[in-house]
Amino acid sequence: MRFFFVLLASLTFSLGANIAEAEPQRQFAQWVSDLRAKHGLGPVRVNAKLERTADRHAQDMLKHGFFSHTGSDGSKIGTRAKRAGYRFCTIGENIALGQKTAQGAMQAWIASSSHFKNMLKRGATEIGVVRTHKNHWVMVLAGPSRSC
Repeated sequence: MRFFFVLLASLTFSLGANIAEAEPQRQFAQWVSDLRAKHGLGPVRVNAKLERTADRHAQDMLKHGFFSHTGSDGSKIGTRAKRAGYRFCTIGENIALGQKTAQGAMQAWIASSSHFKNMLKRGATEIGVVRTHKNHWVMVLAGPSRSC
């Protein structure tokens, strides 16, 4: 438990004070890459198809008033990524609701063991993150099928 608080404090400091000035979607790629580096894993880069996947799910949750990894049509992350034209070897999804800052969403994901594991997924090299105007946050991490 002590390790978790030290890690959280370290990341909170490294996230910086200029969060309001940063473009959150792009900033997440750096934060996740930094987290992965601390665990001996490679960085992630932003992917437009994963951003589209994340955005469609965020908008679905917003429009239909729910909060779940399952879409209003019963879809899971793999199906949604394929619909956006993304073929993957590995994929994971993080969702958060209500955090008013990107830093807050990132801290929530660090505090959640399943979301934390997604950010450390071996084979993940690409990321897409979106936020709705009502603070629905969706992060999709994946490794393309060509990396299998």
